[in-house]
Amino acid sequence: MKLKVNPLFFALILVLVLFGQGLNFLFVFAALIVHELGHIIAARARGFVMKNLVLMPYGAMMSTNENFDKTSGLLIGFAGPIANFVTALVLLGVWWLVPSLYGISRPFLFANLSLGAFNLLPAYPLDGSRIMLSACKNKMRAITALRVVGIVLSLVMFVGFVASFFFEINFSLGIMAVFLFYGAAFSAKDEMYINVLDAQSKNYNLGVEKRVVKISESVPLIRFFHHISATRETTFEIVDKDGKKKLLLTEEELKEYALKHKLSRSFREIEDI
Repeated sequence: MKLKVNPLFFALILVLVLFGQGLNFLFVFAALIVHELGHIIAARARGFVMKNLVLMPYGAMMSTNENFDKTSGLLIGFAGPIANFVTALVLLGVWWLVPSLYGISRPFLFANLSLGAFNLLPAYPLDGSRIMLSACKNKMRAITALRVVGIVLSLVMFVGFVASFFFEINFSLGIMAVFLFYGAAFSAKDEMYINVLDAQSKNYNLGVEKRVVKISESVPLIRFFHHISATRETTFEIVDKDGKKKLLLTEEELKEYALKHKLSRSFREIEDI
């Protein structure tokens, strides 16, 4: 497994060390390790192996080069926060047995509780958004909504960071706000491509309806995916401005187009390349 560290994570380290919070950083880092181990253990239990792990201030972005099914997505998404909460409970038990450790390890308890709770928020790209995506039928629309929540939350956090100047400056809040904004505004594009690969995932236990959708050659590829779900097998009839058929496209063929071209392009633009 390849481990990478996002530059903003180094920025968080530098700020905390400069302001005498080096020990707190170690506790936060330890809580992050616990969090990611939860994801990794759950992924392995479901038969997935982590290929890449990018460490960020609020957690990490994982890649398995495979797509999670609904159950796996839910279990792996919850595993990180649950690992933090279990660690906090174990720490409470340790305090009961050895009360003298309370003063030293108290920041570790708060780091686990805050990281676990923060990641359960339904905002992209936090774990809460991954959990919701696993449960949603229309992932494309869900990603859009979760991106908006992520951006709004990042702005609220940034306002909190500015307000902290009048009390006790919280630089980590500012860095988290910037990183959350970046993840919500830009990284979601990668998630859209990941969901392109799920275009053929059907739930035959519920029954799958076959249908034909007529759609203009001028609309972007991303618009096609609003017509795809686990209970429908869609064939697209691409038409010109006069409604005349130009091309028939299966979901599998649409996936191939989407992997080769930007989702913002239309078939008309692709033909002109």
